[in-house]
Amino acid sequence: MEDEELETSSGNNLLPTALAVLAILLGGAGLYFGLTANQRLNPLNESMEAGTTSAARIDKDIAALETQISELSAQNTELKKALDRMRLYSNQSEQAVKKVVSSVSDNRDEIVELVERLNEIATSGLQPSPAVSSSTGSTEVPAPAMVTTSDSGGTYTIKSGDTFARVASKLGVDLQDLLDVNTDADPLRLRIGQVIQVPDN
Repeated sequence: MEDEELETSSGNNLLPTALAVLAILLGGAGLYFGLTANQRLNPLNESMEAGTTSAARIDKDIAALETQISELSAQNTELKKALDRMRLYSNQSEQAVKKVVSSVSDNRDEIVELVERLNEIATSGLQPSPAVSSSTGSTEVPAPAMVTTSDSGGTYTIKSGDTFARVASKLGVDLQDLLDVNTDADPLRLRIGQVIQVPDN
């Protein structure tokens, strides 16, 4: 009987001890796994922090790119407006050039016609028509051109309606030679009574 009591008491004493040993083993294992997990979590935390920093940097870069895109869009709009203005000016300039070319063509035709008439007059040797006096009704023959000759050619006095071309045609000299010897005379502002030089023929 006493043996049974001893066995029961020793069995009862072993159970708490076994539980204590098991608790110590489980605590050690938990501590080991906790430390191991902590060591593994540290790099993950660092990676997460680095990822958060990278995400913030990417957000900042995206914001900067959006700003640049807005600026480029505004510049693109201005360039389109400028291009439209240039197209408008180009069309207006083209129309103006066409008008000028048309006018030049018309003037050229008129100039050619006048030159042909002058050549006809010069070759036919026609004299100007006599002027009719309004008071007496008689005809007056215009005075001949006043040409005085000298060794160097001569001089001519400008009459009403004279131009260098008409004077050259009247006197039978080359127009360019006439202009060359009268460099001080303005061909567009000849005055009646003005004396010009006549080159040698």
